Amino acid sequence: MAAALLCGSLTGCASLKEVTSSSKPLLPGGSVSSTSPSPSASASAPAQAVKLPARASGPLDTGTVTHSLKQGTFSVALTYWTSDNAKLYTAESQKTINVAAHIEDTDSTHRVRLTTFQVTQDDGTTRAEVATDSGKFDVTPPYPYNTVVTLPAATAGAKTLTLTIRLDLLVETAPKSNSYYRSTALDTLTLPLLTNGDTQ
Repeated sequence: MAAALLCGSLTGCASLKEVTSSSKPLLPGGSVSSTSPSPSASASAPAQAVKLPARASGPLDTGTVTHSLKQGTFSVALTYWTSDNAKLYTAESQKTINVAAHIEDTDSTHRVRLTTFQVTQDDGTTRAEVATDSGKFDVTPPYPYNTVVTLPAATAGAKTLTLTIRLDLLVETAPKSNSYYRSTALDTLTLPLLTNGDTQ
């Protein structure tokens, strides 16, 4: 009976079921409110700067380097130097290197002659002989051997340039004997090259 009266007082009410099914329960302490999803709390991480690969340090970065090669009873000292900025060497750039060789740890009574000075360049793809000097050069102390080597362009994209230096020596077996034995000294000089994206 009460349900009928309630329904009668409501305009357009079809049944008690319709009234009860359309009502929404109230939350304790307040009215019903729609809650919108909170914005994402995850903030995008700041972009990190891309670190470019650094060029490896090279023996001629300071302008000069000396190597000592032990050859039995004596040593060959090889000094390399350049007026170029070796830190800026690329595969394409021209490179001019000065080379000085002298004999150490021996007296001046045994004559020493240099018969061949040779430089071979290897960039990992191409290997080529870039300098050859043949003759009979007296390098008996205190006389040195000096030369200048200009290196051609290497293969594009090469990261290093390896130079192999060969010296063929004739060393007198006894003072004024005019009898000689051969000694070959080999040295290497590796030059790092700048490539695209490298930093010094």
